[in-house]
Parts: sequence; structure tokens; C-alpha cells
Amino acid sequence: MTDQPNRIPQYQYLYETLRQDIIRGVFKAGDLLPSESVLQQQYRLTQPTIRQALSLLVQEGYIKKHQGKGSIVQAIPIGLGVMSLQTHVAHIDENEAVSEGLSAEVITTIILAKPILCPFPNELLFYPTDETPDTQYYCLERLRSVNGNPVFFEKLILPNRYLPNLSRQRLTNRSFFDLLRTKYGLVVTGGEQKIQALPAENHIANQLQVEPGSPVLRLEKRIDTNKSDFSFYSLLFARTDQFLLQGRF
Repeated sequence: MTDQPNRIPQYQYLYETLRQDIIRGVFKAGDLLPSESVLQQQYRLTQPTIRQALSLLVQEGYIKKHQGKGSIVQAIPIGLGVMSLQTHVAHIDENEAVSEGLSAEVITTIILAKPILCPFPNELLFYPTDETPDTQYYCLERLRSVNGNPVFFEKLILPNRYLPNLSRQRLTNRSFFDLLRTKYGLVVTGGEQKIQALPAENHIANQLQVEPGSPVLRLEKRIDTNKSDFSFYSLLFARTDQFLLQGRF
């Protein structure tokens, strides 16, 4: 792994390599990943590093670990930052709802407002107390849809550091977390979130194509990274009448 970017830890680089192999179909749903010993020999990494990379793949739903079998590839999840998206499916004979995964091809992301420098928005409940008053932030807006139906309207706010040429990056139909990880070496490590159910104001209702006043989910997050001085923020409005959110944080 001599071509590994210096800014990305070895486990993160292996995780990204295996993840891309799954996305490209090198490993398909139901396939077994190479064993830990094979991965050690192939990439010349230690066993703890291999296991850390595999643990990330498990957390994000790309594989499942089975005792005595190994790492089994799962259907590709739809990446929504720290969440994945599933449909509600009702049984005819009962009222219990179950969920089915969505294929990665049905979700689309369009950029409504490209990254521009701005002050920290007043509408957020979180506030970056460790920043100076004159700190500038990149602010952008995007809309994520499933089969053409809007599901998420999101505002992202990021400090203006470690992000050279962010405004020139391709953001349409691209995972923003993947961009931060692969382009800038910024790895999400956790954070804090606040959730409310609110009636949709006109602007949000228009973006999500619901009636004004319809209930929507307001999900605000402070997202921490592997750099102690770089946390960013997400303000997301979601309609969940047809979809179920799940994930780790």
C-alpha cells in the first residue's frame, strides 16, 4: 500500500478500497470478502488495521460478519451521511410495517445552492463556541430524492479550513461524506443531533412537495471529524411518510 495518501490512516484507506470494490461490483451481495489473513498478505497490514477497516464496513451496512463464514457482502445501502434509507412496506394480512432496502441507483442529489462563504446561520440550534466571531463558513443547500420524489432538503455549514477548491468540486449525485474523506482526509467520528417534528413552512413544503403545514422531521447535527478543530453542521428536513431512516451516530 505504498501509494496510500499520507493524510488518510491505513485502516481508512483499506476501508475505502474495499467499499469501492463493493460499489463497482467486484464483490456482489452474497459474496465473501477475502479472509483477514488474505487481506493481511495482500495489503501488508496488521490484523488490528484489517479488523478496524472491516468494522467500518459493518457499521455502514456493506458487510455482515458471520462466525465461521467470514465477511458477507450485503446489498449496497443508500448513503445519507450517517443514515441509510428504506421504504415502508405493509403486509396485507397485518398492520405491522417492514422495510426493504433501496438500490443505490434510485437516489439522486441536486445542488440548490453551491458552496459560498457566509457567516454562521442564526437558525441553527448548535453554535460553534470554539470559533472566533469572524470565522467564515461554506454554506450550501442540496435536495435528495428517491425515484424523483423529494425526501431530504439539507443545508450544510462547514468552516473555511482544510477545504481548498470546495466550490469547484462535483457535488451533484455524490456522497458528501465520501468527498470529505477521499479528497480532504476528513473522517466523520461522531457528533450530536437534535430532532423535532414540525409543520412544514412554505419554503420547506415547496422543496419537499408537501402541503404547507404537513409534518416534517427537522434533524440538526453537529458532526465531528478526525481533526479536532473541524466540526461541521447539517440542518435537514425530511418527509418520512414513505421512508424509514436508520443508521448509527
